[in-house]
Amino acid sequence: MKKTLSLAFTTLALTFGFSVHAEDESNWYLGAQYSAQEVTSLPDRKFKTVGVVGGYQYNKYFALETRYNTGISGYSSQFYVNGSSDAEYKEDIDKQASLFIRASYPLFNLFGIYALAGVTKSKYEITTRSSHTDLEGNTTTTYPYIIKLSESGFTYGVGLNYQITETVTLFIDYQILPGLTIGSGSSAKWKSMNLGVNYSF
Repeated sequence: MKKTLSLAFTTLALTFGFSVHAEDESNWYLGAQYSAQEVTSLPDRKFKTVGVVGGYQYNKYFALETRYNTGISGYSSQFYVNGSSDAEYKEDIDKQASLFIRASYPLFNLFGIYALAGVTKSKYEITTRSSHTDLEGNTTTTYPYIIKLSESGFTYGVGLNYQITETVTLFIDYQILPGLTIGSGSSAKWKSMNLGVNYSF
């Protein structure tokens, strides 16, 4: 009986110790982010996205991180020709996914800086619609014409994080995304400012 109790106690102690150790060593984290993005061209385009963040922290210096966003606000413009015809032009981000290597360095007890380097793929849509009024006052409107495009390539950035609790971290970072190809085939600069929160478990 004593041997049985001793064995049970040892098993429970080892299980508890392993659980605590596993909990301490858990390096996964999940989060959410808001992103304000801008494409520098003529005219400049501004986009807004929201999304999720997930990653694995190998040690206090390096992590592998992925982000997935969807667009919530895009760019639009309307113009007129000779006062008789008008056209509407819209650009919207559909989906945006990134995979990063994240290198961190603690500054103080609660603050740290980090650098991001990886790849981003953005899918976006261009929608055009136009109408024309003839001399007799008849208006002809075209159906929306939608072009689906994508851009992918190297992305890098820098950021700052703040440890709110042992498991919750607030972060803000600035990124340079792959250049957006515009009409003539030239590439416009694409940058983003991101604000989010991560939860470690």
